[in-house]
Amino acid sequence: MMGEFLVSRRLAFGAAVAAALAALVPQESQAAEFNFRMQSNVPPGAAPYIALEQEFVNGIRKMTGGRVEIQLFPGGALYPAGETLDAVANGVTELGMSTGFYYAGKIGPIASIESGLPGAEHDPMERNGFFYEKGFIDIAREVYGKHGVYYLAPNLASPWEIVSTVPIHGAKDFKGIKMRAGGIEAEWYNAMGAESVWIGGGELYTALATKVVDAVRWGDETQNLAKGLQEVAKYYIKPAPMPAPNNHILVNMDTWKSLPADIQAIMDAAARMASMKYITLTRAEQAVARAKLEKAGMEFITIPADEWLSMEKQVRSIWAKYAEKGATEAKAVKMLQDYLAELGR
Repeated sequence: MMGEFLVSRRLAFGAAVAAALAALVPQESQAAEFNFRMQSNVPPGAAPYIALEQEFVNGIRKMTGGRVEIQLFPGGALYPAGETLDAVANGVTELGMSTGFYYAGKIGPIASIESGLPGAEHDPMERNGFFYEKGFIDIAREVYGKHGVYYLAPNLASPWEIVSTVPIHGAKDFKGIKMRAGGIEAEWYNAMGAESVWIGGGELYTALATKVVDAVRWGDETQNLAKGLQEVAKYYIKPAPMPAPNNHILVNMDTWKSLPADIQAIMDAAARMASMKYITLTRAEQAVARAKLEKAGMEFITIPADEWLSMEKQVRSIWAKYAEKGATEAKAVKMLQDYLAELGR
């Protein structure tokens, strides 16, 4: 059974990772040496929570032969999701899953680049390449490390897309609409004439129903269906303005340093597996969710490719200014620009 497990993961992560894991996995269970608590930023039943539970929490238990036990809590159970960085740094929990979007004010532009930028990668595999092949994960670890946490891994996410009460066919249609957005996205929409408004995820349905906003950027088809947004908004806009975002897994720095090298390696591999599981689950669910949204009367609009390219160029000029913030930011922006050039964009 374990051989089958390693073979399947070899397909995803390469022969080198699989061979390393084979040497690390104990053959017999033993009492837990390390007991940790971890809070996710999503509720039970959501695809990222399921992936985290199956591949990260349970995977680490199995691969360490029971040496590591992680008690997983849903988003908001122990502290607000936006406080994960400080909570993990201070040892409220040893681990946490969150998103860099929350920490732009504390960490700066690297947090925005780390959580994903509009006009950048087009899918999770491109995003994975930016982190692991081009080396952005080293920048993330250096910057987050200054705040008392070890940046274990990105948790690659499904697209973040727009649901609207008004049709949007291109840049001109953003003019005058009230748009739920924050950070670099808000700057982008504002540059096209929108009025960006920040509201929490729990308020999206009511905000659309009461015309507080005309459009929201939230999750993929599955996540938007789960919120019932088809009941209060008619239009679903493609492509995704954030096609390759990610959450991340943080570990208390002292906790991380206390772990033996074999467990650190297993945690790293399990975190990557959780990403792949999340993407696999969401890809399977999105088509089903889209059919349900269309049956409910939602109209899908695709912005033409040439128009979208023009919009992407505009937002790239906005986030390119991050390079002016410091040497680390300049390095990260150049890394991303060079990567996009390699991808033909």
